[in-house]
Amino acid sequence: MEKRKLLLLILLTILVATIPLTGASAAVEWNKHTLTKVYDPAGDRYAYAPSIIREGDVEHMWTCHNDADGVIKDHIYYTRTENGVVTESKSVLQAGPTGSWDSNHVCDPSVVAGKFNYNGAEYDYALFYLGNDVNGSAHNQIGVAFSDDLAGEWVKYPNPLVEYPNDGFWGVGQPSATSVDGQGRVLLFFTKGDPTATEAYRIDMNLIQMASPSIGPPIRLTNDGLRNASDQPDFLNNFDIAYDPTRDRFYAIRELHPYPSGNPNYITDGQQIVSIDGGSVWGGGGQWKIEGTISPSTTGFPRNHNGGLLRTVHGTLPDPNSIGAYFTDSEAAPNLTGRAEFTYDIWRIVGKLTDGDAVLEKALDGFKGKHFSVAKLTENLNTNEFLLYGAVNSKAMKKWKDQTIWIGYRIYKANGDLFEAGTAYLDRIAQNGSFSIPLIKPEGMNGQMMKLEVFLLSGKGKLIESAEKIVAFNLS
Repeated sequence: MEKRKLLLLILLTILVATIPLTGASAAVEWNKHTLTKVYDPAGDRYAYAPSIIREGDVEHMWTCHNDADGVIKDHIYYTRTENGVVTESKSVLQAGPTGSWDSNHVCDPSVVAGKFNYNGAEYDYALFYLGNDVNGSAHNQIGVAFSDDLAGEWVKYPNPLVEYPNDGFWGVGQPSATSVDGQGRVLLFFTKGDPTATEAYRIDMNLIQMASPSIGPPIRLTNDGLRNASDQPDFLNNFDIAYDPTRDRFYAIRELHPYPSGNPNYITDGQQIVSIDGGSVWGGGGQWKIEGTISPSTTGFPRNHNGGLLRTVHGTLPDPNSIGAYFTDSEAAPNLTGRAEFTYDIWRIVGKLTDGDAVLEKALDGFKGKHFSVAKLTENLNTNEFLLYGAVNSKAMKKWKDQTIWIGYRIYKANGDLFEAGTAYLDRIAQNGSFSIPLIKPEGMNGQMMKLEVFLLSGKGKLIESAEKIVAFNLS
C-alpha cells in the first residue's frame, strides 16, 4: 500500500455495529436503580397513558383503564400513591350516555390546575381527555371536565373543546395541557390524525368562563430535529408535555417509531425525551432537541409505550435538574399469551437532567490489539456524530515514542468496493494515549454488511498495526 493513501489498518471488532446502541448519557442520565413499578391492576385489566402530579409524599395519577375484567372499554381512573404504596384506585370518568360525543371510550387524561367557572361554580382543576362514539380507533375528539378535588368528582363540559368530523379517520386526541397564567388560560397540546398526516398541534385557550370559552386556532408543532429508531426523520404524536420555566423549554415524552414487527405490532418499544424552546411553541418553527431514550435495554421490557412526565399541578417540571418518566410496559412474542393489553402496567424511571446533548454509548469490552485497546462507540442523537474511543498502549509504542502517530479509517462494501474514504487524524491521540475517532455512518446502508478498516501509522508513514472486519452498521 502507498503511504499517501493511508491504507494501513487496526483490527476493530465492533460488536456495536451489529447491536443497536443502548445505554444513555449526557442530557438525561437515567438512574436504573429508580426503575420502579408504580401500578399493576389486578386481573385482566390494563392501565396506560398516565398523567402524574406529585405533592410531597402523595402521588396523583390518572390513566386510561378498563373497569371490568377482560373487557376493552376505556375509563379514566384515579390512582393515589403514598410513600410508594397504592392507597386508592377508582374510575372517576366514564363514557357518556348513548348519543353523546364520548359515548364509547374516554381516555388519555391530562390534569392541570387553574380557575375554571362553569355552571355557576368555580373549579380548581381541569381534566382534558379523549372521547369517541364508535367502537374503534376513530372519530376521536377532545373534551374537558372540572373538579375541586384531584380525586374527583369530575363534572363534564357537555361538548368537545376540539372537534373532529366523523370521516372514518383517527381524529384528535392524546391531550396534554400546561397552565399559562395559573388561572383559566392553558396551552393544550394534542395529536391529529387525518387523511393527510399524523401531526402534533397546540391551542392557546382561556377557559376561565366556560359560558364563553376563548379557543384559539390550532398551531402545528414542528417535526424538525426528531429522529426515529432507524435514524430517519420522525413525526410527533402520542406525547406528554411539561414546561421548564428556568430554561424556557417544553419537555416531551413521545413514542418512538417505527413500531416493532412482532406481536404486538401496534405499540412502540421505545420512548424518547425531547425538548424545544418556548418561543418555537408560541411562534411556530424551531427544532426539537433529543434529550434521551427509554428502550428495552434501559428497562428490560420488550415494549415501553404511552408515557407521561411527572409534573406540578400547573404542568411544569417539579425539578429542573431531574426528570421523572412514567411509561407503560407490555409483554410481547414469544412470551405473550392472550391480549397484550391485559399485561399493561405503569413503571417509573428518574434521570438527571443536564444541558448537554443526548449521547448513546456501547462498551466494546475485550477488543484489543498489541498496540491499542478500544473502549466504546458513541452516537450523539442531536448531531448524529459517531465517535470511537480507545487508547494506545504506551509501553508497546516505545519504538515510536518520538514520532507523531496517525489514526484513521475507511469503509468498504462487502464486495470490496470503497464506500467511505474516511480520513486519517494527526492530533487524535492525547498525551496519556487516549484517542477518539469521528466515524461517518454509511448513509443508505443501515444494517448491511460492510468492511471497516482502521489504521495506525507512525509520523513517517510506517505501519504500526492494521486489520479489517466485516460489520453491519446498525447504530440507531
